[in-house]
Amino acid sequence: MSVAIVVSARMASSRYPGKAVVPLGGRPLLGVLLERLREAQGVDTLGLATTRRPEDDALCEIASCLELPVYRGEEDDVLKRTLGAAEAFGAHHVVRVTGDNPLTDVGTLEGLVSHHLASGADYTYVPGEALLMGILSEVIRVEALQRSWDQGGASHRSELVTLYIKEHPEEFRIETRELDPALNHPELRLTVDEAEDVALMQALFERLGSRCVTTREAIGLLLRDPALASMNAHLRHKAANLRSVALDAAIQGRVS
Repeated sequence: MSVAIVVSARMASSRYPGKAVVPLGGRPLLGVLLERLREAQGVDTLGLATTRRPEDDALCEIASCLELPVYRGEEDDVLKRTLGAAEAFGAHHVVRVTGDNPLTDVGTLEGLVSHHLASGADYTYVPGEALLMGILSEVIRVEALQRSWDQGGASHRSELVTLYIKEHPEEFRIETRELDPALNHPELRLTVDEAEDVALMQALFERLGSRCVTTREAIGLLLRDPALASMNAHLRHKAANLRSVALDAAIQGRVS
């Protein structure tokens, strides 16, 4: 059963357009993320899912330079784009990673994939506020994504592609995993969505001086330097992510 990491990214953004190519340690943000994910074990394919818009040619070039496959599809229907990428990459299971999370934790991703395949799950993820940090991935069976698109509505096809699954847990086999306590610091914000997020991420890469900054290194630095962590601590999280976290309590009750 083939497993593909599908990284969703585009140049357009309501809050910080072009964030996918902002420089982190001399490399574009998307390139940093893709290079880190190439180290993941237990997956068959890593590829980019972006749109057909001309400005996203730059993202395709980043992936091509790393010799990674690219799928170009719907701009606003992210669920359909993910399904198209899964088909193009020959995947039975998708590891979903968003392009604005350059410090997605590779070790957590590997653990999710292993548990997902061993348990025969439709959907495997880490529940709770850790989602807001911007370091998590999630694993979904392609058939579950297809059912979500077939039976869901517009709200289920936007950037939060697992919303239908979370709203209808009785229809799916859902598995949850706990995050390593050393990584579980939901007070920290490592996603990139606004100017302050960009400034923090660039400061992290400058301070750590590493070509491949790890999630643990970044969290360790932020815990040692609260002033650095405060750069973006005042920002509000996306409504879709808050909605996702709010649904987790009911899901955990079903799977416990």
